[in-house]
Amino acid sequence: MDTRSKKWTNTILVTFVIIVMTLSGMYGISTIHNMALTGNSSFTVDELDQIDYIKKTQTSLFDKWAEQQGAKTYSGQQNHVSEDLLTKIKNESRVKVTMKVKPYDKKMTTTTSYYGAKNADYTGGRIEHFHIERSETELNKDGSFKGWDPTDDFNANPEEYYAFAGDSYTMEFVFPSNLLINNKKKQRLETAEIEISLTKKALTEIDQFQKKATKQLATGLKAIVIVSVVEVIGTILLCILFALQKKRTKFFNALDKIWWEIILAAGLILIGLAIALCIGDWQYTIEYAQGTMMSLSSSTLEMIMMLSYLSVPFFIMAFAVCVQTTVWRIKERNLLDSTFCLGYFRKWYRHEKQRRELEEEAMSFAQKHARDRIRQYRVLRYIMIGGVAVCVIILFTGAQLSDFLVTLIAITCISLFKFFKKYSNKYAEEQRDLGKLVDQIERISNGELTAITDISEDSDYYEYSQKLTHIGQGMEKALETQMKGERMKIDLITNVSHDLKTPLTSIIGYVDLLSRDDTLSDEAKDYVTILVKKTERLKDIISDLFELAKSTSGDIKVDMEEMDMKRLVEQTLGDMADQIEESGFGIRYQCNTEHTKFMGDGNRMYRVVQNVIENALKYSLKGTRIFIYITEEAGNIVLKVTNTASYEMNFTEEEIMERFARAEKSRTSEGNGLGLSIADSFTKNCGGKFEIKIEGDQFTVTIQFKQYFKENN
Repeated sequence: MDTRSKKWTNTILVTFVIIVMTLSGMYGISTIHNMALTGNSSFTVDELDQIDYIKKTQTSLFDKWAEQQGAKTYSGQQNHVSEDLLTKIKNESRVKVTMKVKPYDKKMTTTTSYYGAKNADYTGGRIEHFHIERSETELNKDGSFKGWDPTDDFNANPEEYYAFAGDSYTMEFVFPSNLLINNKKKQRLETAEIEISLTKKALTEIDQFQKKATKQLATGLKAIVIVSVVEVIGTILLCILFALQKKRTKFFNALDKIWWEIILAAGLILIGLAIALCIGDWQYTIEYAQGTMMSLSSSTLEMIMMLSYLSVPFFIMAFAVCVQTTVWRIKERNLLDSTFCLGYFRKWYRHEKQRRELEEEAMSFAQKHARDRIRQYRVLRYIMIGGVAVCVIILFTGAQLSDFLVTLIAITCISLFKFFKKYSNKYAEEQRDLGKLVDQIERISNGELTAITDISEDSDYYEYSQKLTHIGQGMEKALETQMKGERMKIDLITNVSHDLKTPLTSIIGYVDLLSRDDTLSDEAKDYVTILVKKTERLKDIISDLFELAKSTSGDIKVDMEEMDMKRLVEQTLGDMADQIEESGFGIRYQCNTEHTKFMGDGNRMYRVVQNVIENALKYSLKGTRIFIYITEEAGNIVLKVTNTASYEMNFTEEEIMERFARAEKSRTSEGNGLGLSIADSFTKNCGGKFEIKIEGDQFTVTIQFKQYFKENN
């Protein structure tokens, strides 16, 4: 799939997800609206099951009676049922209230009022009675209660002045306070008998309505959970799809420059508005269903729902935009840089770090630094010259300025000019000498140990230049002495090896002749056999010395070729099979990598591996095993040979690498102390690393080469 197809596919998927999230949000609002149409404010099925719906219906019927009387109640929405239910049972219910009211200056009056059907058949239904009676509370002279606030009837506490019988909770908080005592009408309630009746049919309607509300609430809650899951999954999918996008439009390029805190705040506000929208729809629908807000008509509620449906796409789109720019910033790893709180601090820190790095580089390039500083002083001199010229022009043109002030400015500019000129010249000379000193350091570091400079004796850097010169000369002498000693060692070894070859060849020849003489006695033949072994060993020592001398001096030809470490080790072990079997040691060999190619000299590397394994066979503790591993570490092929020593290794890694150094001080073994030195020298000549590590009785040799890949050539 080409790039353009991927782009269109991504765009289509993003659009599809946004559409699904939008439809899901609309469905969620519709679900909340339908749940609220029952007029029940419960949020769980368990909570709804625990409600006495008959009691709520009775309370709502009493509210209707109170509205009919023009009185207000204290009941809240949690005590109401749907207006539709009240309409259905209006002819199957009745509220009868008989009140004895005592005007302050008149006789007591008795009134009876009704709400609902007076003559319905309430047999088998439900009838409840409530009684209210004034307590023996002290009265004022005008007949009002002492302590009752005459300016605000709602501040009175009914319990202090009246006793409620029957369902006291309902009447105590539902009965209108302005019917208990009314200071405007100058009257108070003495007693009240309340009867709320429901027919059998009304009870059936209430039961069916409660079941319907329970079912609708359970269905709505499930739908809300599904909608929430869809929105969460949609947000996750948007994050993934936005992360796969490759390019930015002009709109998003501009949006990415806005501080991320603003984007975050916008996203949180959108989520808050969405939650507030759901709560608002729930509240308005509840109030409409309960009829508690008289100004809220069906057309008004429809308009509110329509605005809610239109708001959902806007919320989803705006939220997707916030997610998109956030994901892109995370993808580009500049989220923190795009913040106001941390962004400026991080940028300042990076600029400060870059400035320090540039200053460090400038310290290393003294000439460039000196040129810049000299340019700065030159600019300052030009400014002073310009200041003097301006002062002269002012004096000759007769400008309205004090001659004394102009003269003072001119003298100041001239003085500063002379000062900067003198100081800049001195600084230029210092920077010139500093540049020479830096150049001397660079030449010495590049191997020119006898480098000197022509810095004058009156310079501040003369003493340091002389010290560098003495250091270089001392290093030159020490290096010459060391090289002379090394050459003498190499020449001595080479000459001795060469001089020993001629007599050794003769000795080997005569010993060979003696071994063929059949007239010798058995004892003489044993002596000859010993001579053969010793001459062969001496021959090997001389050959190793000669090879080591050539390798150390660099006078050795290395034929680099592609090699396989695994094959090299296996071949060496195969060739040494008899020697390994005779030694009695077990070899544990393991290759933990597939690519074991490297560049090296075949003959030299065979000798390296052979020497390392022979060293392990000679100095290992009887009954132990020798471990050989081939691994891959950071692009390198590593060969490790580990054995347990049969002696106390009271020496360091550096000491054992010296020529003729032997691990076993008693010299009872057949080693000559050159095996590891030759292996080290050959490995380095082939471009590898040779290391020895001693841990307790464990002796480990590590050989490391860079992996070789044909495609690199």
